[in-house]
Formats: sequence, structure tokens, C-alpha cells
Amino acid sequence: VSLYSDTIAPIVVDAVLAVANKTMSSVDLNDIKLIKKLDGTVEDTELVEGVVFDKRISHTAGGLDRMENPKIALIQFCLSPPKTDMDNSVVISDFAQMDRAIKEERQYILSMVKKIKKSGCNVLLVQKSILRDAINDLAQHFLAKMKIIVVKNVERDD
Repeated sequence: VSLYSDTIAPIVVDAVLAVANKTMSSVDLNDIKLIKKLDGTVEDTELVEGVVFDKRISHTAGGLDRMENPKIALIQFCLSPPKTDMDNSVVISDFAQMDRAIKEERQYILSMVKKIKKSGCNVLLVQKSILRDAINDLAQHFLAKMKIIVVKNVERDD
């Protein structure tokens, strides 16, 4: 590390000064996070002020891939229609019932997406679900149309 002190020292000083509480003359070092990435060199080291996500943006339904001054929301529920209980089943016997079921599914998802949009969110982080897909293609389509960036499968630790 001493070989690269000319590179690392200014970055460390800038990081400490950025999080220092000037009124109390103290620094909480937990406010600084060092992230090591593979295939990088010490010369690639940089200070990022803000939040860095190493998750990929979902491009399933098109949409944006960059947002200035984002309003970020984190959800811990699935953006998909509710499933039936294990003991129950749904029997659809004709096309009219199928159309009605699809229409209700679309309305359900659209109402959830509209609530997210109404909150002012333009970047949506969807926490990973162990039970099923946290977000389906229809929800991603509606979110893309409303210019909301989606980052799927965000771990609790992130």
C-alpha cells in the first residue's frame, strides 16, 4: 500500500472530510465503505460521493438506464398478482373468464405501479424474493412506460 500512497492518501482524506461532523469534530468511519472489485488496480481507485449499485438495471421492458437526482424507493413485496392458496384452485372454462382474469391482473398491477409513481419515485429497488419472482414482465412494462428505473433482486445487505 505504501507504494501507492500518492494515489490513495488524497482519496482517504477527501472521504474523511466528506463525512466529518464539523460541529463535533468527529468522524464516524462507518459512514465510509471500501468496496474491493476484482480485475482492478490501485490506480483505478476512486472516491464516489453518494450511492453505488453494482446491480444491473432491468431492461426487460426497455426504459431508462440513467437518472439525475433520483428519488429512490425500496420495496420488499412482489409486484405481481397474488397467488391462490395451496388448497385452492382457479378453474377457467371459457375465453370470457380468461379475459376477465387477465384484465383484473393488469388492473391490479397498474394500480400498484400508479401508487409507486404517485409517491414521486423514479428509481425502484426491488428486494430479492425467495418465494417467486419479485416483479413480473407486465409490471416492468408499466414501470418503464412511467419512466421508472427498476433494479431487481437487491439483497438485504446492499
